[in-house]
Amino acid sequence: MKLVLSAVCVFLCIGMVLAREMLSRFGMESNYLMIAVLAVLLTALLAGRSLLLMGMVLMLSIVLNLPPDTLGPIVLDQDLLLAALIGVITLPVVHRLLLR
Repeated sequence: MKLVLSAVCVFLCIGMVLAREMLSRFGMESNYLMIAVLAVLLTALLAGRSLLLMGMVLMLSIVLNLPPDTLGPIVLDQDLLLAALIGVITLPVVHRLLLR
């Protein structure tokens, strides 16, 4: 039950927001089918992971979606934040594949 609830939470909170942001950053047309497929893929990569990893992804996704003038004097590159987010999401999968 916990796995189902965490998967739904990740899908609703992070998957949809990140899917739209990723598609727009890569210059792809964002139709609803592509957004849903990417959101399901991100959810599958995060399902069953630790709460620390989900918290990091949530924090990075919130900072990524903030308007640039909200952070004040702190200047963060949106592309760099997106690359860090993709790295945090894919790192456990790559680590597991390399240790086999």
